[in-house]
Amino acid sequence: MLKFFKPDPPAIIETDRSKIDKNYRYCRRAVFLSTTLGYGIYYICRLSINVIKKPVLTEGILTETQLGIIGSALFFSYAVGKLVNGFVADRINIRRFMATGLFISAIVNLLMGFQSVFFIFVILWGINGWFQSIGSTTSVVGLVRWFSKRER
Repeated sequence: MLKFFKPDPPAIIETDRSKIDKNYRYCRRAVFLSTTLGYGIYYICRLSINVIKKPVLTEGILTETQLGIIGSALFFSYAVGKLVNGFVADRINIRRFMATGLFISAIVNLLMGFQSVFFIFVILWGINGWFQSIGSTTSVVGLVRWFSKRER
């Protein structure tokens, strides 16, 4: 499984300057668009709690206090995950890391739709927060690798 996240080997070296420039511009555009789209999808998965708050409270499934604890679990695990996953993202294949994190976050969001037990909600939102943190760290690493400080 660790081989899956191993960074890609260096590409074949091209000597034609025009091909290098064209490929470089294409890759930068692709990185920018995929990072923007990928992080946007991560953001949607993270904010799904705002969509369910009112119906969950109205139906009496959870209390406001319980929703606060769930939100705390999400953001605490998100914060710790950003720290840890930032170091990880510097050393692995960020394309695969980002895709895997988004996939697991989406699965966790689906699982939450079948739950109404508070303790399970807290665990699932904590897991979701951890995998949500992969989105920002991989996006930053990708942009740092392809754009200068002035361009960012």
